[in-house]
Amino acid sequence: MNFVGNKKAVSFIEKTLERGATSQAYLFSGPESVGKFFLAQAFAKSLINEGSLRFEDSGAGGLVVDLVVIKPEIEERKGVIKERDITIERVREARKDLALFPHSGKRKVLIVDNAHKMNITSQNAFLKILEEPNSTSVIILVTHEDSKILPTIKSRCQKVNFGLVGREMEMEMGSLVGEDFAGKYGALAMGRPGLLFEMAREKERLEYHVGSYEQFRKVFSMDLNQRLSFAEKMSKDVNAAIGTLNVWNWILRKEGLEDGGRELGETYLKISAIEDSMATLKSTNANPRLVLENLLISI
Repeated sequence: MNFVGNKKAVSFIEKTLERGATSQAYLFSGPESVGKFFLAQAFAKSLINEGSLRFEDSGAGGLVVDLVVIKPEIEERKGVIKERDITIERVREARKDLALFPHSGKRKVLIVDNAHKMNITSQNAFLKILEEPNSTSVIILVTHEDSKILPTIKSRCQKVNFGLVGREMEMEMGSLVGEDFAGKYGALAMGRPGLLFEMAREKERLEYHVGSYEQFRKVFSMDLNQRLSFAEKMSKDVNAAIGTLNVWNWILRKEGLEDGGRELGETYLKISAIEDSMATLKSTNANPRLVLENLLISI
């Protein structure tokens, strides 16, 4: 499997491996589903095996002992599904793992996926890992919200930036998911190769994104009661709601560019309202139903 898009990031990692000049910590930052975690896994495998960068199998494989991965857990509470913060206990466990020398590989690698889900307490504990590193360990933080990462952590990391992939994505992805599929749903992936791959592999994922697009069209013809009912339904799964709002935001931005800015003021207000709601759902304990009700009433 090849890596689609973000050639500069891939080239940087390849050159790092060729020179053998590995930093203690890296921060992979950019939009969701553009391959950050996928590249982090491939990089980790190369570090552990002392090999070149390969994407045929970027999974951990038999490297479980020397590869430590932390990511947020999903929990359901009172009928609402939400992503939990990465706890200080999990960070401390990772610190103990990294204190040990590699079991069978050259390096021991820690990947923190969605690193922004570490709260302040967890990040302060994580800072100790960076301040007292094991000489054989490498740390890779993966995030699409690096503004939530403490400056003291970012200053100790080599930053690798990622961006959305342009129209060439559909051509490159054609060999992976089929040219017809890439042509039909490529635009719906919003410049995110990982998302297009997931939609091709998982029928439910495809239906979800197609449904999000269709729901956006229906919202504006709903009366107040229908909007309140729809908000209640969305609030049951906060992560899915955030994903839906992200799709809506993309639709508005795309249509704003296509109409030449004729309704830019109204479009901007809708985008701003959606972004504020997403930020509230991601970063606070506000009632999801009330947040979504206020949004659906206002747009």
